[in-house]
Amino acid sequence: MAGRRLQLARSLMAVGAHRFLGRRAPASLLVVNYHRIHARAGLGPTRFDDGVFDTDVATFRRQMQWLKAATVVLDEDQLLRLDQGGELPRDTVYSAVTFDDGYVDCFDLARPVLDDLGIRGMFFIPFDMLEQRRLGWWDVSAYLLKSTTRRSIQVDEQDYDLEGDFAGSLRRVLDVFKLQPAEHTEALLARLADACGVAVPSRDLQSAELMSWQQVRAMRAAGHGIGSHTISHRVLATLSPQAQADEIKGSKRSLETILGHEVSSFAYPVGGPQHINEHSVRLAREAGYQQAFTFLTGLASLPLADRFTIPRESAVSLQVLKAKALLPRVMGLQVAHAANG
Repeated sequence: MAGRRLQLARSLMAVGAHRFLGRRAPASLLVVNYHRIHARAGLGPTRFDDGVFDTDVATFRRQMQWLKAATVVLDEDQLLRLDQGGELPRDTVYSAVTFDDGYVDCFDLARPVLDDLGIRGMFFIPFDMLEQRRLGWWDVSAYLLKSTTRRSIQVDEQDYDLEGDFAGSLRRVLDVFKLQPAEHTEALLARLADACGVAVPSRDLQSAELMSWQQVRAMRAAGHGIGSHTISHRVLATLSPQAQADEIKGSKRSLETILGHEVSSFAYPVGGPQHINEHSVRLAREAGYQQAFTFLTGLASLPLADRFTIPRESAVSLQVLKAKALLPRVMGLQVAHAANG
């Protein structure tokens, strides 16, 4: 993490520190990505994956206030038009706000803050998660490991020390889903549940964590962008090209049918360099999207070199950007130093 933060700080120097050095930098784009936010600071662990909570709602509001003051915040349509109409002004940082995975926090907590500040976000939906009312493999895995009374388990000949290294054990389980071929992980949750001696969470318990289609439509009606995040949230690089096509094209078609409007934006699940490949990018183009987003890959220089590999950064990286003052300090906004937000 320290190495990534140093790399980010160096890249940010190109777009922010020039103000102190008298240089003018090309326009840049910062896309900040979230998954979940807590109702208030200091809440304890959830029954699911703590790792997808980025911050609390009060800190989120401060972040959005700072982002609006320090950058030119764009909605989906504005971002799609950003490279049109001539040269962009130098010494300018544009930004956008995105959320992945369709959690109910997006509607209950993030939306009121964004609406109040006049910011229009983009929300990327894995179609089957909302349609079938089931959480992703990361949340179910965390639930199983948290719920078991066993001190250690063995799955697929791999030992996991839950008592001595719970966080490391969960990370190793999730890495299997992220990096192993899909055929190796197809029934992994069932094997994990058996090893833990715990049933998967009920449909009602899972459903309560997710937005409804009615809420998604209300987000769209309020001006927020709704994009695709595949059908099942399987990691694309673990799939065959045909299976990737089904995920990428099928999710666009399914979302457009249920929402009644065109879906122009796509976000690759997980989205790191090892989680997508040349087929993923090509298929996103061929599916008819106008732009696609990766994750944890820095800032983008403008004009964009490739609209189908737009980088995004996490709330933690936004905190680094604020703390280092590599974008302008505006209107006396104070930096919040919480590590996760």
